[in-house]
Amino acid sequence: MTLGKLALRTLLWFPLCLAAWYFSAPYHVAIAGELAHLLLNGLQPGMVSALEQTGTDLAFVTNLKVQVDAGRTGLLVPEVNPLLYTYGLAFFVALMLAANTQWWKILAGAIALLPFQSWGIVFDLLMQVGIKLGPDIAAQAGIFGWHLEAIALSYQIGNLIFPTLIPVVLWTSFNRLFIKSLLGSQAHNTSTQP
Repeated sequence: MTLGKLALRTLLWFPLCLAAWYFSAPYHVAIAGELAHLLLNGLQPGMVSALEQTGTDLAFVTNLKVQVDAGRTGLLVPEVNPLLYTYGLAFFVALMLAANTQWWKILAGAIALLPFQSWGIVFDLLMQVGIKLGPDIAAQAGIFGWHLEAIALSYQIGNLIFPTLIPVVLWTSFNRLFIKSLLGSQAHNTSTQP
């Protein structure tokens, strides 16, 4: 197989994988959400008391108090759209199918993506609580000083880098022999051309 053929096959598989990812989203989002809830309890113990899911949206019930109206308070329940952090699954599966990879490697890769997807969800929530909702909410959560910069950086990594880079890294780790033969084939084709 040539590099061009691999790219074409990936492009052909991608719309089907994207559709499958979208329609199965409530299921894989539930798993990533539960893992995110566990990670949040490790980073900010006791801040989140429950996780609720409506379709593909995740709502984190916190113990943080907000002013609802004159004299009344309520608990903050920020929502996260996990689809922003899980779309790399469709890209990963398209790459794997394009390379005719065994099904167990696809499953193992999908599982390996979960912590990175959960990272994005966690730091989306922490970005809302620590930065977007103001210093009063951040103070209640115990987020201040260097924590704000760490959250902002981690949010960017989870939003911009992990969804696109990690699927490629996993694909290369599962397909070393395929890549070696692909590069060998490419080198052979280049050397035989006049």
